Amino acid sequence: MEKRKAHRVGRSSTAVTLPHKWVIQNGIQPGEYLFIHESDQKTLILTTSDTISGRDSVKEFEILSSTPPVQLVRLLIGTYLVGANDVTFKCKDAPFSAAQLEVLNKSIGRLTGFLVVEQTDDMFSVRNYLEPTGALFSDHLGQLLSTTTRMVNMVPRLLANPGSSELYRVISTLGDQSDMLYYLTVRILLMSLSNRRLLIDLGFDGPQEVVGGRLIAKSLEEICDRIECMARLVEDYDNEGRVTDEDLHANLKKRIDHICELIDVSVEGYFSGSVSLPDSALQELYDLERSKQGPLLSYIENEANTKATGMLSGFRSLIQEVGRLTRVISEVAMNNSLRRI
Repeated sequence: MEKRKAHRVGRSSTAVTLPHKWVIQNGIQPGEYLFIHESDQKTLILTTSDTISGRDSVKEFEILSSTPPVQLVRLLIGTYLVGANDVTFKCKDAPFSAAQLEVLNKSIGRLTGFLVVEQTDDMFSVRNYLEPTGALFSDHLGQLLSTTTRMVNMVPRLLANPGSSELYRVISTLGDQSDMLYYLTVRILLMSLSNRRLLIDLGFDGPQEVVGGRLIAKSLEEICDRIECMARLVEDYDNEGRVTDEDLHANLKKRIDHICELIDVSVEGYFSGSVSLPDSALQELYDLERSKQGPLLSYIENEANTKATGMLSGFRSLIQEVGRLTRVISEVAMNNSLRRI
C-alpha cells in the first residue's frame, strides 16, 4: 500500500498524483481520460477503461431446458471471446436436456483455457485458467498460420482422393484446431483493446495493429473453414469422380504451393513491419480471384464426367476464395508496415 497526499485544485476539486510505475505500466499520457468507479463509501477504483474487468469477467445465464443448444454455444463462445473468466448456465426448469449438456461439453474443448468446474442437474459452470500473456500473441497467430497452410497444402490430395473418409477426418481435426486457435487469438486481441497494459505486454503499437491482427486471424480461419467444407463435399464422391489428369494435378499443386508462400510472407511481414511482397503478387492474387480462364476451367469445359465436373467447379471456387483471403492478409500486412514508417 502506498500513501499519497491530496491537493486542492481550483475551488471544488481535490487531486492525488498517480504512482509513476503504474503510469508507465499502463502507458498513461497527459490529457488522457481515466475512469473512476465508486465501490463503496470509502473505496474508489481507478481504471483505464470504462468497465471493471472483475465484473465483466463473470457471466451468468438463466435458461430453460427447451432453450436451443445452438443458442447456448453462441453464448458460451461469445463470452469467451470478450474475455469472461467465469461463465455459469442455470437451468430454471432443471434438468438440462441431454443435447444441451452434450454441446456445452463439446464446445468447452474448443475454448483454450476453459475447464468445467461444476456440472449438476441445474447448473453448468466453467472457469478460465489461462492468462492472456501466458504465450506471445505471435506464437498463437503463428500456430494458426501453420495449421492453415497445412490444410491448404492438402487441397490437391482432396482432388486426387475423392471419397476418402480418412482424409476428411484429418482435415476435420485440423479444422477444429484452427477454431481453437482463432477463438484464443480473438479473445486476446479483444482483451488488449480494453487493457492498455496488456496491449503493451503483447507488443502492439496501438489499436490499429490489433484490428489488423484480427482481420488476418479471421481470414486464416475462413480459409480453413472453406477447405473443411470442401472436404465434407468430396467425401460423398466415389472413384467415378476421380480426376486423373497428371498435368492438372501438377498445375494445381504449383498454384497451391505459391499461395502458401504468399500467406507465409504476408503474416511474417505483419510482425516484422517489412513485407517483401511485390505488387505483381497482389495483382496475381486479384487475377486469380476473378479469373475466368485457367487449367481447371478448361478441364471443366472438356470433361464429360458430370461428377468430376461438379467436383472441379467446387475446387475452382475454393481456390479463388483462398486467393481472395490471401490478398486480404497481404493488404493488411502491407498497410501495417506502411503505418510503422
